[in-house]
Amino acid sequence: MDLLDLKGLGKKKKEYLEKLSIYKLEDLYNYYPREYEDRSKKYDLSHGLDGNKHYFEWKIESKLYTNYSKKFSISYLYASENDKRIKIVFFNDKFSPRSLKIGQTYKFYTKIVKNGYEIECHNPEFTDIDDDRIGNIVPIYPLTKSLTNKNLSDFIGQALEFFDENEVLLDKKVLDDFNFSDKFSNLKEIHFPTSLENLKSAKSQIKIIDLLKELIFIYVMQKENSYQDLNLKYNLNDILNKLDFKLTPSQYKSLIEILKDSTSESIMNRLLCGDVGSGKTIIALIVMIIFSINSYQTCMMVPTEVLAIQQYEKNKNFVESFGLKISLLTSSTKNKQDLKNKIKNGEIDIVIGTHALIVYDVEFKNLKLIVADEQHRFGVRQRQALYEKGNDANYLTMTATPIPRTLFLKMKKLLDLSQITELPKGRGEIITELVLLSMENSLFSKIEDFIKSGRQVYVVSDSIDSDDENSLENLYKRYKKRFKNIRIEKLHGKLKASEKEEILRDFSDGKIDILISTTVIEVGIDVSNANCMIIYNANNFGLSSLHQLRGRIGRGSYKSFCYLISEKVDERSKLNIIKNSNDGFEIAKKDLKLRGAGKILSTIQHGKNLDDVNYFNLKEDEINLCFKMFTYLKDKNFEGVNFSYLEKYFNIDKRIVLN
Repeated sequence: MDLLDLKGLGKKKKEYLEKLSIYKLEDLYNYYPREYEDRSKKYDLSHGLDGNKHYFEWKIESKLYTNYSKKFSISYLYASENDKRIKIVFFNDKFSPRSLKIGQTYKFYTKIVKNGYEIECHNPEFTDIDDDRIGNIVPIYPLTKSLTNKNLSDFIGQALEFFDENEVLLDKKVLDDFNFSDKFSNLKEIHFPTSLENLKSAKSQIKIIDLLKELIFIYVMQKENSYQDLNLKYNLNDILNKLDFKLTPSQYKSLIEILKDSTSESIMNRLLCGDVGSGKTIIALIVMIIFSINSYQTCMMVPTEVLAIQQYEKNKNFVESFGLKISLLTSSTKNKQDLKNKIKNGEIDIVIGTHALIVYDVEFKNLKLIVADEQHRFGVRQRQALYEKGNDANYLTMTATPIPRTLFLKMKKLLDLSQITELPKGRGEIITELVLLSMENSLFSKIEDFIKSGRQVYVVSDSIDSDDENSLENLYKRYKKRFKNIRIEKLHGKLKASEKEEILRDFSDGKIDILISTTVIEVGIDVSNANCMIIYNANNFGLSSLHQLRGRIGRGSYKSFCYLISEKVDERSKLNIIKNSNDGFEIAKKDLKLRGAGKILSTIQHGKNLDDVNYFNLKEDEINLCFKMFTYLKDKNFEGVNFSYLEKYFNIDKRIVLN
């Protein structure tokens, strides 16, 4: 059945749904609400004047009046509640109130205010008296243009009538053993709650089953990993002595775990976790070097060309000091065919690249290790295409997405995970401040002081050439005018690769004082001399993005400063979360609370399947119950598990499970 078969869903609405990655019926009922509003308690006019929205029932007493101006319209009518009267006002909406009929009683969900002697409400939400959307617990969904909460609720209700009975993980016996409801009942409760208690139970069960689904998949598929007989010869001390710093304890521990896994009888498939700036990349690079000095090819795929260039430039000399050959492969690489021939003939030991690595005509002679950096930015098919380039290659995935400690410790007994838990020593303190745009001139004075002391500055915008006064192009003009004798350059995704490479090299070499950029510098850029990050329109960024951007500074011994600029700053601003914390886990947790849920366990991207659950909200007793269910199923050889659903759900080569 197609989405277009649903009542009220035409081609335009389908296009808008696709922007939410909703393409089929199961995508609809697996599209979870962002939050809920409790509209179940009915208020009267005498008790509702507290500044909050409430549920009321009023009888319409007058016709609709509308006043117009050139750019504005005000429509209003009067309603009653027993012996009290209220004025219902609609600003710039002359159509909605036309459905309100004199003498009829309707449900309203709104805030009421006192205006002189009258009680008023403005642009209320209203329904017929027998409509359940007011008077109940109401789910609130993430929306896009021209889609309302009512639209989604209606479509989801219809889609649930065609729920696929095969889309379940566990059979009835297993569910009954743990006193769990079936998935259909839980989905019905999620989208159309009957009580807070039932909703809480349904949410908990869906989260537990979702985590259980990943644990089963990863465990079973890891057991089927291909056999390998790999003998790596190396002197780890000789390699580490070439570094100009000492690894942190958890870096060293992670390195040993990865090397041990690489030479085990099963092909490695390991996830390396660590916060921004914790030093994941150098660990991966050391492993790549060890593979390559044993005559195996290795590659690292990164999400952006800017990051690929940075990693190549930064690590080229270190790699070549071992007599190895390293190359950069992006869509803009010159003499690409010549480089591809060298890779195919085994003349290149280590390749750092972007999506260009997965093009059909890129062939390796003996690829044995694949590293995926910031892998959540790649789709399943892209990672699968890269895996197929290898000859039963080992796979290492790096992510800055934090995993709650309780969950990590339990998973550690089951899965191949390594975690870097501290930042390298000698890093300078990072101080974060909120700055009003109107105070920009005082910030300019601080920038001058930083430049005079020999430091460098990042300036970040959320757009390139928009009309916004804080677009990259406008900032470039403003900074050039203000700092006449300071070296300023701009960096963004539309530049040619050769231009990006030159700019990054010049900034790394200290030839640029101020780099004005878009978020292309968000991941991986590492210039220890840069100690100032200025982010304009900071409210337009997610907290995790701000944390990633801030992670570009504080990489040297200098005290560093991050300035978040916005037109308004108040105590309730989300920017205070960044100001008051450098803890990636706490920031990510609060970011998901603000922006909605997302997977963090295996960070598997499911394409069009939106069955995503926020594991940050899993409580310890829920995690314990999930692992209890897992152990129960494992002891019974996973009897009662619907493996055909697992295969359909993950839609992924079984050798790749942690990326």
